[in-house]
Amino acid sequence: MQLITIDEHKCNKDSLCIQECPFNLLAEDEGGIPSMIAGGEESCLRCGHCLAVCPTGAITLEEIAPTTCEVAEKPERIGIDVVERLLKNRRSVRLYKNKPIPRADVGRLMDMVRWAPTAKNLQPVHWTLVDSRETITEMAGMTVDWLQENQLFPEIVTAWQERGEDMILRSAPLLAICHTHKEALNPPVDCAIAATSLELAASAMGIGGCWAGFFIRAANMHAPLTNFLALPENHSVHAALMLGYPKFAYQRIPARQAEKTRWLD
Repeated sequence: MQLITIDEHKCNKDSLCIQECPFNLLAEDEGGIPSMIAGGEESCLRCGHCLAVCPTGAITLEEIAPTTCEVAEKPERIGIDVVERLLKNRRSVRLYKNKPIPRADVGRLMDMVRWAPTAKNLQPVHWTLVDSRETITEMAGMTVDWLQENQLFPEIVTAWQERGEDMILRSAPLLAICHTHKEALNPPVDCAIAATSLELAASAMGIGGCWAGFFIRAANMHAPLTNFLALPENHSVHAALMLGYPKFAYQRIPARQAEKTRWLD
C-alpha cells in the first residue's frame, strides 16, 4: 500500500498539502494532483499534516483515512491573561494531601500528553506510573542509598535516616517516570516537553507536580534502582514527576529575575 493516497475525485487542487509538508515531499503531477516525490517515503515524518490540512478529506496516510480521524475543533480562545496566571501560579509542589489520584484522571492526562511534539514525530516517549506508596518509598530509599554511596547531599541522607523524612519523592501519591530508548533521536527534549505538558495539564485537575531530579539521576546510575524499575531494554529515564493534590494553597507569587532577552538583527 502506498504511504500517501490521494482521491482524485475529492482533491480540489488547492496545493495546501504541498505547502504544509515539512520536507517538501509532495508535488503536483501533470494533472495538478499532488503526489509524493520519488524516495519521499524515506523522509516522511508521518506527521499527518497533509491529512489534517486537506479541506476535502482527499488524503489517506498509510491506512489512516480522513473518516477515521477525530474532527479538529477550534477551541475556545484562551485569554492571554489566563495563560499568564497559569504560568505565574505554577509551583513545584512538594507537600501533598493523603489522597490518591484516581487512575481514570491519570489515564485522561496521559491520553492528552501523548499529543506532545517529539523530534521528527518519532514518538519515542514511554511512561512508567507508580501510585503505590510502599513502592514509591522503596524507590526513594534506593535513591538515598545512591546519594550516600557517592557522598552527595548528606542533609538528605540524614533526614531519611534520622527523621524518616523523604526529601527525594516527598511521599507523593503518584510518580510518573518518562523514558525512551537510548538511541532515540532527542530523548532529553522529547521527555522534557512531555513532562512539562503533563505538569501543566495536571494543574487543570487541581493536581500539583514537582520534578524528581535526584530520582532521575539515580534511576540511570544506581544499579539496584535501575534493576528495580525493569524498564524496557536499553531505555533510560529522562524525566520524572511527583504528582498529587497540594496540601496547602499558595497565597502569593514569589518574584523572579527579569527576563533575559535580546534581539538579534
